[in-house]
Amino acid sequence: MLSPLYVLLPLLALAGAANIPHFPAHLTVKHLEQVPVEIQPLIIDGYDVQGVDNVPYLVSLSLTRATYTHLCGASIIGKKWLLTAAHCVKELEDFNGDALGTPVYAGITDRSNVTSAQVRYVDFVSKHRSFTGEAGSDNIALLHVSESFVFSARVQQIALPDIDDDYSNKTTAVYGWGLTDVDNDEYSKQLKYAFAPLLNRNACQELLPSDAPLSNQQVCSQIKTCYGDGGNPLIYWPIDGPAELVGLASWSYVPCGYASRPTVYTSVTSYVGWIYQVIAAYYQLN
Repeated sequence: MLSPLYVLLPLLALAGAANIPHFPAHLTVKHLEQVPVEIQPLIIDGYDVQGVDNVPYLVSLSLTRATYTHLCGASIIGKKWLLTAAHCVKELEDFNGDALGTPVYAGITDRSNVTSAQVRYVDFVSKHRSFTGEAGSDNIALLHVSESFVFSARVQQIALPDIDDDYSNKTTAVYGWGLTDVDNDEYSKQLKYAFAPLLNRNACQELLPSDAPLSNQQVCSQIKTCYGDGGNPLIYWPIDGPAELVGLASWSYVPCGYASRPTVYTSVTSYVGWIYQVIAAYYQLN
């Protein structure tokens, strides 16, 4: 039975089941022993982000429209475009009846103070048509906002990977406002991050149960996400270029970090063609 990362806080008791995968990159490391322990902290025990200009492409999706209530993360990929996990959109639809009108908060690290945020509202949503709500399905969605973001040091877009990019054996980072402790019932106010090398497919499969719903469009990391981290960006920084969006936090086993099992991310590389097709179709129709 699958338990999604995007369940609401009152349902966190589900995390007591030790062997259930839940919803909340690119591959790598030939064997777990090769991953230095000091660079694989859990995001639930991660580090504070010191400045919003360190991660200006991350936004917070609000569950409710009247007041700000963090639900998921998303990444700015254009002045009016965001990329997130499809399960986050489904949660918005289930809670509000529709994801349209969802407030998006950009340019923040501390959620207790959003007065300086650029707030935009979703006016178009495209979930991947093959997303079924199951952990192994196509967990990705595009959001369009009605008013452009004003790019600055605090708000920027992140680069998409090329369709043939290979991130094997590269260190990536994840950012988010999810739970900082598996026993907590409140999402983090301060933005956290953690980083680690990525697991290649063989290493990932060795750490997951034989029946884990791991697809070819998903990748794994030893960075552990938790409730509230769904849709968070998995990021790689080239030496000579801008940050690249490698993955979106998708699912993992509960309780968070159980048995050192890796978190599974939607591989953005696998969906670059789909992203451009959706954006092109939108502008043809609007």
